Amino acid sequence: MLSSALNTAVSGLRAAEVRLANSANNVANIQTTGRAPGQTFQPLQVVQSSEAAGGVSTSLQAVNPATVPVFDPGNAAADAEGITQYPNVNLEQELVNQKIATYDFKANLKVIEKTDEMTKDLLNILA
Repeated sequence: MLSSALNTAVSGLRAAEVRLANSANNVANIQTTGRAPGQTFQPLQVVQSSEAAGGVSTSLQAVNPATVPVFDPGNAAADAEGITQYPNVNLEQELVNQKIATYDFKANLKVIEKTDEMTKDLLNILA
């Protein structure tokens, strides 16, 4: 049981790490534009699912649509009408994702701490 709790907490830590890294990447590239197709940054979102044996798994999925048109005639990547394609990144949602990852880290670390305490208590009882 203790190893199951530990494995679940570790998978939660990994999921939080993926969520935080992906969100940071999306925010860092929020202003990345390009004139040619494929030059604009492709934002990704984290899809998280529970595992049958316990824990979670994550995968990254492309945000659709990848870009949003913004009137920005001064941008070098703007078309003839002054429209620039910016990555479809919602800054508010990314900040929420980062907060969720922080809470996930804290919760899973607490599970690891408690598992460690329980293991020590069990060893003391058996000793």
